[in-house]
Formats: sequence, C-alpha cells, structure tokens
Amino acid sequence: MRYLFTKLQAARHKGDPIRAILSYWFPELISALILISLPPMIDSWIISRLGSTTIFGAVGMGTNFLHMLIKLAEAIPVAGIAMIGRHNGAKDYEQCGEGLADTFWTTFIIGFMQFLLIFCMASSIYHWLGVPHEMIAFGTPFLQLKSFGVFLIFIALSLLGFMRAVKNTQIPMCINIIGISLFIFFDYNLVLGYCGFPKLGLMGSAVSTIIQYTIMNSIALYYILTNPDYKKYFARLFLGTFNIARIGHLLSLSWPIMIDKMTIAASYVWLSKMIAPMGKYAIATFNVAKDLERFAFLPVIASAQIITFLVSNSLGAKDPDGASANIKKVFALTCITLVPALLILAFNAPFFISLFDPRGKITAFAGTVLPAISMLVFFDFTQVVLAGALRGAGDVKTVMWSRFFACTCFFVPVSYGLASIPGLAQTTRFVLVYGSFYITTGLMGITYLYRIKSHKWQNRQV
Repeated sequence: MRYLFTKLQAARHKGDPIRAILSYWFPELISALILISLPPMIDSWIISRLGSTTIFGAVGMGTNFLHMLIKLAEAIPVAGIAMIGRHNGAKDYEQCGEGLADTFWTTFIIGFMQFLLIFCMASSIYHWLGVPHEMIAFGTPFLQLKSFGVFLIFIALSLLGFMRAVKNTQIPMCINIIGISLFIFFDYNLVLGYCGFPKLGLMGSAVSTIIQYTIMNSIALYYILTNPDYKKYFARLFLGTFNIARIGHLLSLSWPIMIDKMTIAASYVWLSKMIAPMGKYAIATFNVAKDLERFAFLPVIASAQIITFLVSNSLGAKDPDGASANIKKVFALTCITLVPALLILAFNAPFFISLFDPRGKITAFAGTVLPAISMLVFFDFTQVVLAGALRGAGDVKTVMWSRFFACTCFFVPVSYGLASIPGLAQTTRFVLVYGSFYITTGLMGITYLYRIKSHKWQNRQV
C-alpha cells in the first residue's frame, strides 16, 4: 500500500485531480452495480430459493454461454456508435439514420440466427459442456427460451446505442432502470410463484428476460419514432432501410471488438467445461464464485470505463504525461478499493455462499475454494484497467491480440492439462483450473504494462 501512496504522491500534480477522478468514478460504480452485477446476482439468489443444486448449476452453465453471445451483440453497436457519432458531429443527420438502420438490421439478423442455432442445439451445448444428465434435462428448455431473450437484447443494444451516439444518455439510463426493475419483479414472482403468478421455476427466469426486453424495445422504438428532435435523422423510416454494402462495412469495423469481447467470454465457457466433470457441487460453486467476484470487481469495472476517456482526453490535449499520471492514479485508487473487498469476501466466504445455498449443500466445497480464488482476482484487475487505458489511446489491437493469444495458446492447454491430472482432490483441481484463468489475465496485464512503459501507445493514430 505504501508503494501505491508513493505513486499517487508523485503523480498528483499531473493529469486530472483525484477529486475529479472520483467524481467520474462513483457514478460509473453505481451504473455497474445496477446494470452488470445486481441482475445476475439477484437472479441467482431467486433461483437458489428453489432449493435444487441441479437447477442452480444448470442456469449458471447456460448463462455463461449466453453471456458470450451478448458480448458478440455488444460489439456491433459499439462500432455503430462510433459511426453515428461522427456523422452527428458533422451534422450529417440523414447518415445517422442510415447508421441506425445498419446497426439494427445487422444485430437483428445475427441475433435471430443465434436464436435458431441455440434453439436447435441447446441439448448438444449442455452435452458438450459435460454437465450431469439431470442438468441437461432442466437446462435445455431454459437455454432455448432464454436465447430468445438474448435475441431481444441484440435489438435493444442497437436502439439504445443510437441514442447514446446522438448524445442522449439519460433516456437509455431510464429505460435500463425500468427494464431491470421489471426483470426483478417478474423473476421473483414467476420463478417462485408469488403475487398470484404461476410458479414456473427455472423457466420463469427466461420468461422474465423476454418481458423485460420486449418492454424496453417498445419504449425505445416509441421514443425514437415519436421524438420531434429525431425527425431530422429519418428521411424515411429506418426499419425499411437495408443496405448490404453498409452492413458489410459495419461488420468490418466490428470484428476487432468482437474478438476482444468474445475472447474473455469464451474463456469462461471453456472454464465451465473444465469444471463440469467435477460434479454438480463444483458447477454450482463456479456459479456462486463468479457472481460474488463480479460484485467485488465493481470498482475495477468503473475504473476501466473512466480510464478510457481520461487517457483519450489527455492525449487529445497533447498531454502524454497527464495520461500516464491518470493511469497511475486510477490504478492505485482502484487497488485501494478492490483489495479490502476481496479480503472481506475471502475471510467471510461461508457467509456469502450461504446466501445462495439455503440448504447448505455447497457451502463446505465453496468455502474451501473461494478464498484462494478471490485472491487471484487481483491479476484480472491489472489487465482490465490497463486494457481500458490502451483503448483510450486507440491501441485496441494490442488488447485484442494479447487477449486472443493468451487465452488460446496458454489458458486453454494449461487448464485442460490441470483438469486432466489424476488423483487430485476436487477442491484442489477446482482451484488450479479456475486459478489458471487468472494467471492468464496476469500475463495479459504484464503485456499491457510493457506496452505502456514503452510509450508507443501514446503515438497511436485514432
């Protein structure tokens, strides 16, 4: 900690003031809590009330796979935002409307294709993951129905992305809050059968997602089509505009983002496949550990968001020293907030696990492995923050290729080898396999740190 305070002291006269950084950081922390961490945690808590380890494990394995698809969905609107925002800044409003059409139809087509694919192959996906047969029976219909919810997420991301691109962040925030509130309400009542609703069990979670995004999409479409300020963007209704050449251009811009986002998400799918043969208690533990660590990881998510625009603004102002100082400040401040959260999680593991284990079936196993895994999360923190800094400098391919090669050339073979060692206790095997993922992210962090120390990232053309 003394080293971190020394770094802060040395950098305090350069870059943004710490008070300003905190003013950016706290809103992002709250946003990450509401949008990223709470919904899956609450969903897991509600499903755990059913008292079935098999059902709890099935939903965790299914959502891991769907999370990878959602990361694919995020990539196209991110590229679309960049295109639409540039046209909006140039007051080329008709091109903005065409950009929405391109983003909408691209996400619609890809989303519908993934829905058909998963609907037909849900059972095969669970078989490939290697889960117990009873999990396949519960998980297959859940994954089929939930995949339709993911299709609706694809559409929502394109509509909300358009609003952000034209500098409207308040309405997307409100729509997200409405959607999350609806999901929690319907999820609780449809899964458990309260307030006069039928008890749908696991399927209630999938139905709740469909209700959530159907209403969100309806609100977003209504706002875009009826807002008088948006009429300048649409010479004709964007739903009737389809241009294959422009869609091809959008995909060409999206592929680096797709590889970047999907590499980490696909690694979680591979990790779940390596853990599945250890049995349903290990599978359920993986689900709990992932949710708890993401909650503890919120300071890092917030820091990754702000460091991107802090670095980009500093470099835009021709202030590379300020950009470097901001990286040090955000890194140190994030470490100061993350480490206590991980220590609390590690030393109180049985209590936190019991929140998702009302019958005490997995607490013994999970309580043994979670402290060790929690400490390894620090490696992931390093790469996430430094990756955000490199993105802010426009050095996106360094991030993309580092993640791709670290995961495919190191994590996959190492985790497979560790999972195949005979004679290990299951808790030891779990820690080694799960820990290999965080060792991989540590290697990414070293790569990013070397890149930042070389100062080449400061000269990237954006």
